[in-house]
Amino acid sequence: MEAKKKNTASINLGKFFSKDNLPLLSLIFVGIFAIVAIVISIVAFSINPVIACVMVILEAALAATLNRIPLWIHGLVFIAQIVCGIMASQVPFMIFMVFIYVFATAFLYIWANR
Repeated sequence: MEAKKKNTASINLGKFFSKDNLPLLSLIFVGIFAIVAIVISIVAFSINPVIACVMVILEAALAATLNRIPLWIHGLVFIAQIVCGIMASQVPFMIFMVFIYVFATAFLYIWANR
């Protein structure tokens, strides 16, 4: 009797984590970080869930609208967000939002250059 080979789908993780899938991987990373930032903001910082979700969406929209500006203007946006966090007494929350902005901007840069 001959041994029959089963037609099973194999997952090649090395192929998935290649340069060809870099935009997809960065999108997954931004999505996971956004969910983690929302959960931490709600649990640790006692932020209203609606406010946390709206802020993440606004940060992504801000990154999308300011995608093609010089790098130094992004630095001004970071500073303005931290100042807003200081004024609202929510510095850790705004630091999370700055990271959302940075990762969304990096994702859009990677996506545009592919």
